[in-house]
Amino acid sequence: MLFELVSTGSMLGVLGASYYFKTNQKDDTDKILKIADNCGLYTDDDELRLYRKNRSKDGKFTEYVFKIPLGLELDDFVSKYGKFKDGLNNTSVRSIDLKQIKKLKLDKSLPKQLESIIFNRVQLNKEIEFEYDGMLKIRVYDEGLTKDLPFNNEMLLKVKNWEVPIGVSYKEFIKHDFEKLQMLVVAGTTRYGKTVFLKNLITTLINNQPDNLKLTLIDLKGGLAFSRYVNCKQVNKVAKNAEETIEALEFIHDEMQQRQELFLTNGWEDIKEAGWKERHFIVVDEGAEIAMFENKEDRERATFLLGELARIGAGLGYRLVFATQYPTADVFPRQVKANTTASLCFKLKNSTQSMVVLDRKGAESLPVGLAGRAIYQTDRDRVVQTPYIQNEFIKSIIEPHIIIKARSEDQSVPHNQKKASETRKYITEFKET
Repeated sequence: MLFELVSTGSMLGVLGASYYFKTNQKDDTDKILKIADNCGLYTDDDELRLYRKNRSKDGKFTEYVFKIPLGLELDDFVSKYGKFKDGLNNTSVRSIDLKQIKKLKLDKSLPKQLESIIFNRVQLNKEIEFEYDGMLKIRVYDEGLTKDLPFNNEMLLKVKNWEVPIGVSYKEFIKHDFEKLQMLVVAGTTRYGKTVFLKNLITTLINNQPDNLKLTLIDLKGGLAFSRYVNCKQVNKVAKNAEETIEALEFIHDEMQQRQELFLTNGWEDIKEAGWKERHFIVVDEGAEIAMFENKEDRERATFLLGELARIGAGLGYRLVFATQYPTADVFPRQVKANTTASLCFKLKNSTQSMVVLDRKGAESLPVGLAGRAIYQTDRDRVVQTPYIQNEFIKSIIEPHIIIKARSEDQSVPHNQKKASETRKYITEFKET
């Protein structure tokens, strides 16, 4: 019996390797060309033509490089993402799991057990990415992104200064640097990862920049999402309703104007030249609720103040993170949209909302029920799995920073710059001006 099992195991190993090779090394060129043809991605005089294909060194994906027919563009192909993905996965393949051999029962059911292992079939789970750099690149990944990405100390070590982890793409670990892209829009339907990402962001910044970070947190769901951060020394204000939001934004606006005058007086172009280390992050969750403020004057004022923050705040050391689950044109401040060059978009209800955030469709097609899956858009789009952070982990990071605070009277100057600033007495000079 032992000999039979060893022989059977060897046979299954050979079969498994064979099927793996056939499954994962299969050339998808013909399928891609057929899908493009069926989707009408050709012109009267031209059609998609393969220029070259390469297998990645890590064996995770194959990159197909095509020449696009004249008159077509990248968006024509990206808009057919679902049809390409479904077409490349429209079959199942045999998959032999050699670990099942260890679980074989040596009885009369052995033949059926072996048959179940040999003829087991699984659905393909290939993922695709589109990119254009003069040629259309379609990368076909053998497996989709992980669905489980824990936020932990190992991940914290991958970011420094003002960087925060975005997650992993099919190819690499992705991070957002607020010194390069100062404003960030976050959008997504509830329970798909938007608020978890905001907690990732705040926890990372507190951990990496405890002495240089100032936070104003605006949570228009009532403040529950940010309640655990209230007593962190870095948190300047938590606003939970219209009145507190207006108050917080007015204060920042006044502070920003004072700082702007100070910079002009000293001939400083921006906060780097001023030599100030502090960055003031304003994190707004459920920003669309501003459009629901009962008082029209409050709605317009809050929208204006957020717009001013987005328009002139970056060079003065302010960083805006504007999050919403209802990104429609009538609730999305135009100045925020116009001055934001980075977006993290989780699943949205429809293509109209996706167009508001990304200027293209796609966020509505992200997987149903898969929290953390998003599109990160800067100068290009990348599908990412964002990390999930446990409350216990947050507690371990922020606990050393929790204090009973006394608010600063003069908050236009970073708290790590107060001593030097007071020495120069620039506030008095500013008032005289």
